[in-house]
Amino acid sequence: MAIALPQHVESSACPHVDAGHVACSSRFTLGRVDEAFDTCFGAFGTCGVYQQLAEIAARRDLAEQRDDGRAIELRPTGT
Repeated sequence: MAIALPQHVESSACPHVDAGHVACSSRFTLGRVDEAFDTCFGAFGTCGVYQQLAEIAARRDLAEQRDDGRAIELRPTGT
């Protein structure tokens, strides 16, 4: 299943790399620099890590909205 790119993504760089997400750190080694540039600064929509993080963000966004579209604050339940 392909994940649609968020509308706010305006550059060719992965938003998770721009944010320094820890799940992306394994790509940034000297031995994998070519792969990092090809994937993270090009076809990041094909990256498995990007797809997982985008899916999690989409679920979180849905959970934070009421039926009327207003955002609600969620708090931990302690369980």
